[in-house]
Amino acid sequence: MATAINTVTVTSRTVFGNKRIVVGYINFTSSTWTAGGLSFTGANVGIGSIGYMIIASGDLQYFYDYTNEKIDGVLCGTAGQDKVQVAADGATTTTNPVYFMIIGKGKG
Repeated sequence: MATAINTVTVTSRTVFGNKRIVVGYINFTSSTWTAGGLSFTGANVGIGSIGYMIIASGDLQYFYDYTNEKIDGVLCGTAGQDKVQVAADGATTTTNPVYFMIIGKGKG
Protein backbone atom coordinates (compact mmCIF):
# COMPACT_ATOMS: atom_id res chain seq x y z
CA MET A 1 0.00 0.00 0.00
CA ALA A 2 1.41 3.37 -1.00
CA THR A 3 1.76 6.19 1.47
CA ALA A 4 -0.92 8.85 1.77
CA ILE A 5 -1.39 11.70 4.21
CA ASN A 6 -3.61 10.43 7.01
CA THR A 7 -3.86 13.54 9.20
CA VAL A 8 -2.42 17.03 9.31
CA THR A 9 -2.43 18.54 12.80
CA VAL A 10 -1.77 22.26 13.23
CA THR A 11 -0.32 23.03 16.67
CA SER A 12 0.34 26.76 16.24
CA ARG A 13 -0.68 29.62 13.93
CA THR A 14 0.45 33.20 13.86
CA VAL A 15 0.56 36.18 11.49
CA PHE A 16 3.75 38.19 11.05
CA GLY A 17 3.21 41.17 8.76
CA ASN A 18 1.65 39.75 5.60
CA LYS A 19 2.98 36.23 6.26
CA ARG A 20 1.14 33.37 7.92
CA ILE A 21 3.22 30.95 9.97
CA VAL A 22 1.85 27.47 10.66
CA VAL A 23 3.51 24.76 12.78
CA GLY A 24 2.29 21.18 13.13
CA TYR A 25 2.78 17.59 12.09
CA ILE A 26 1.70 15.05 9.48
CA ASN A 27 0.86 11.38 10.02
CA PHE A 28 1.13 9.05 7.04
CA THR A 29 -1.14 6.03 6.39
CA SER A 30 1.58 3.45 5.72
CA SER A 31 5.31 2.90 5.87
CA THR A 32 5.83 2.47 2.10
CA TRP A 33 6.82 5.68 0.35
CA THR A 34 5.15 6.74 -2.92
CA ALA A 35 7.54 7.73 -5.72
CA GLY A 36 6.91 11.26 -6.97
CA GLY A 37 5.71 12.60 -3.64
CA LEU A 38 2.40 13.41 -1.98
CA SER A 39 0.19 16.34 -2.89
CA PHE A 40 0.31 19.05 -0.19
CA THR A 41 -0.95 22.63 -0.64
CA GLY A 42 -1.70 25.61 1.53
CA ALA A 43 -5.28 24.34 1.81
CA ASN A 44 -3.97 21.41 3.89
CA VAL A 45 -3.11 23.88 6.67
CA GLY A 46 -5.68 26.61 6.06
CA ILE A 47 -3.60 29.16 4.13
CA GLY A 48 -3.64 30.32 0.52
CA SER A 49 -0.14 29.34 -0.60
CA ILE A 50 3.11 27.89 0.76
CA GLY A 51 6.11 30.14 0.34
CA TYR A 52 8.58 28.18 2.49
CA MET A 53 8.32 24.83 4.27
CA ILE A 54 10.74 23.23 6.72
CA ILE A 55 10.18 19.53 7.41
CA ALA A 56 11.93 17.72 10.28
CA SER A 57 12.16 13.94 10.31
CA GLY A 58 14.43 10.95 10.88
CA ASP A 59 15.95 8.52 8.39
CA LEU A 60 13.83 9.60 5.41
CA GLN A 61 14.52 13.27 4.77
CA TYR A 62 11.52 15.11 3.40
CA PHE A 63 11.47 18.25 1.26
CA TYR A 64 8.76 20.37 -0.32
CA ASP A 65 8.56 20.47 -4.14
CA TYR A 66 7.26 24.02 -4.67
CA THR A 67 6.67 23.61 -8.41
CA ASN A 68 4.47 20.51 -8.11
CA GLU A 69 3.13 21.28 -4.59
CA LYS A 70 4.20 17.92 -3.17
CA ILE A 71 6.10 16.52 -0.22
CA ASP A 72 8.85 14.17 -1.40
CA GLY A 73 11.74 12.42 0.30
CA VAL A 74 15.22 11.02 0.03
CA LEU A 75 16.74 8.12 1.97
CA CYS A 76 19.97 9.00 3.74
CA GLY A 77 22.76 6.42 3.58
CA THR A 78 24.41 5.03 6.69
CA ALA A 79 28.13 5.39 7.43
CA GLY A 80 30.22 4.16 4.52
CA GLN A 81 27.34 4.26 2.01
CA ASP A 82 26.46 6.85 -0.60
CA LYS A 83 25.21 10.05 0.95
CA VAL A 84 21.73 10.21 -0.60
CA GLN A 85 19.46 7.86 -2.51
CA VAL A 86 16.22 9.07 -4.05
CA ALA A 87 13.20 7.42 -2.45
CA ALA A 88 11.16 5.23 -4.80
CA ASP A 89 8.07 3.04 -4.57
CA GLY A 90 8.70 0.46 -1.90
CA ALA A 91 11.15 2.50 0.15
CA THR A 92 10.31 2.12 3.84
CA THR A 93 9.69 5.13 6.05
CA THR A 94 9.88 4.84 9.81
CA THR A 95 9.19 8.44 10.76
CA ASN A 96 5.66 9.22 11.91
CA PRO A 97 4.73 11.94 12.71
CA VAL A 98 6.72 14.35 10.54
CA TYR A 99 6.94 17.89 11.94
CA PHE A 100 6.76 21.04 9.81
CA MET A 101 6.85 24.84 9.84
CA ILE A 102 5.30 26.72 6.92
CA ILE A 103 5.53 30.38 5.99
CA GLY A 104 2.87 31.36 3.49
CA LYS A 105 0.34 33.91 2.36
CA GLY A 106 -3.41 34.33 2.26
CA LYS A 107 -6.31 32.51 3.81
CA GLY A 108 -7.28 29.02 2.69
